Amino acid sequence: MRLILGTHRIPAGGAWLVLALLAGPAAAQRAKAPAPAGKPVPEKVVTCGALSNLRILMAETGGDPAAIRTRLADPKADHLGCTRTGRDRIEGNAERVVVGGTAYDCLKVKESSLCRWTPSGVPAEPP
Repeated sequence: MRLILGTHRIPAGGAWLVLALLAGPAAAQRAKAPAPAGKPVPEKVVTCGALSNLRILMAETGGDPAAIRTRLADPKADHLGCTRTGRDRIEGNAERVVVGGTAYDCLKVKESSLCRWTPSGVPAEPP
């Protein structure tokens, strides 16, 4: 059996691949789950201009929020283009990627045409 899309013929088994590719963007746009009731939501989130710099910051601080705050507060430290961004400046999610099983979001920030990377609040789905 063959499925015809436009002028291209796709083997029946390939139809699943097409459906999976079409469903991928929709899955990335799912609404985020609200924060757990017992865990307070921080007023600011760590964001970086480049995903690679965010990953370096997380590796060097062990992802410890106190260590990240201390590093970003030190004017002599290398901030790697990272900062703490207020939640009131975040307009939404522009992009989401999963690298090595860890999910990252690129957030739209007010008064900026570039998104800023942060660890995702939504766990990565297993492959």
